[in-house]
Amino acid sequence: PRIPGGEVVSQKIDVTGKQRYDEWLNSTNTRSIRQYKAISSAIAIDEYRVRPKFRRQSTLIVTDLNDTRLLLYSPSGPMTSEELELINLQGNLLVLYQLLPDAELETGTTFDARYMTLAKLLGIDEVSGGKVTGSVSSLENSIAVLNWTGSITGAADGVATDIDLIIATQFNTSTGRFSSVKIRIKENRKTGLARPGLDVVANINLKILDVPSTPTIGETLISRLDTPPVRGSDRIILRPIASGFTIYHQRNWTVFVDQPQMCVLRMIKNGELVGQCSISRLPNRDSNQPIDVEKFQSGIIGSLGDQFGQVLDRKQYKEGDLHVIRVAVVGQNGDVPVQWNYYHISNPAGQQAVAVFTFELTNEPLITKHDRSMVSTFAFKELPVETPTAQNQQNTTVRK
Repeated sequence: PRIPGGEVVSQKIDVTGKQRYDEWLNSTNTRSIRQYKAISSAIAIDEYRVRPKFRRQSTLIVTDLNDTRLLLYSPSGPMTSEELELINLQGNLLVLYQLLPDAELETGTTFDARYMTLAKLLGIDEVSGGKVTGSVSSLENSIAVLNWTGSITGAADGVATDIDLIIATQFNTSTGRFSSVKIRIKENRKTGLARPGLDVVANINLKILDVPSTPTIGETLISRLDTPPVRGSDRIILRPIASGFTIYHQRNWTVFVDQPQMCVLRMIKNGELVGQCSISRLPNRDSNQPIDVEKFQSGIIGSLGDQFGQVLDRKQYKEGDLHVIRVAVVGQNGDVPVQWNYYHISNPAGQQAVAVFTFELTNEPLITKHDRSMVSTFAFKELPVETPTAQNQQNTTVRK
C-alpha cells in the first residue's frame, strides 16, 4: 500500500484455504446452488496471523452468470465483504464451461479464449490485450485433457494488471462435466485508490465428483432458488470492527478505513475516485433532549471553513425508528466544485451517528443513487467497552 509521501510499503502475504461443498448446476451452466460443508482459510501477513470467519447462515450460496457479470450471493441475506472474498475465487466452475469451444473436441484442436470470459474467470474488470489459447492434449475413453495457457493485460478496480495464466483440466465428454481443474495465476497489479497493489502467484485445485443427486440440495430448494436474483442480492453488509453499527452498501463501495473512531468507504470507477462515505458513532445523547438542527448545520459550515459555498437542501425524515437529518452543502476544494451530503442519524434510545458523503459535483448522479438508500439500512449496535467516539455533537462533522 501507498503511504503519505509516495513511499510504497511491501508486505509478504501467504494465504491458504480449503473448501468443500455440494453444488447443483442448471442445464445451461448459467446458475448454480452451493451448500458449503467446510470453509477454512489462513492468512499470514508478515508475522501476523488471521483466520477469516464465515457465518453459518451464509453457507447456502447461489451463483448467477450472464454475458457481462458473475454474481455470487446468499439467499439468506447480504454477506460481509470478508465472506464474499472467501468464496468469490478465480476459476469459477460456471465460467470454466464458457471456455469450452463450440466445436466437437478432437485431439490437437486449439481455440482462443474470449476476453469477456477471461475477465469473469479471473475476477477483474476487463481484459484489453494478450491471448490465452486452449488445446485438446488427448481424448481417450471419453476423458479429454484440456489445457489453456497465455498472458493478458487488463484492469482490476480500475488499475492496470498483467496476468500469466495456466489451466489444466480433465473433461468427461459423456457427462459434459469437468472432473479435475488446476489453475496457476501469476499477477502483477498496480496500486489503486482503494486497494493495494499485488505481485502474487495463486494456485487453485478443484476436485469434482459427479453425483446424481445430493440430500443437501433437493428439488424444493432448486425450484425456489433457480430464478434470477432479486433486487438487492448484490448488497454487502458492513460490520465495522468497533464502530457500533451495521449498514448495507453496493459492491462498488470498498472499505478504506475501519477504525473505532471512523469507518470510511470509497466508490471507485475506472480507477477514479467517484465519492467517499465517512461514518462516525457519536456519544449517546439524552433521549428527551431534541436534536438542535440549526446547531448541526452551523457545525457543518464551521468545519468546512473556506470550502463552504451554500446549503443546497435540508430536511428531516423518519426511516423506521431512525430520525434522520440530511443537509446537502456545496463548495470548493481548491478549483474543484464539491458537494457534501451530511446525515445525522439517531434513534429513540439516544444513540446517534453522522455519515458524510463527499464527491465532486460532476459525480452527483452516481452518489445520490446510493446515499439515502445506504442510510436507510443503518442499524445501531452496542459499542464495545471503551470504544472511542466523536467528542460531541458540535464537533461531529468531518472535513474532507
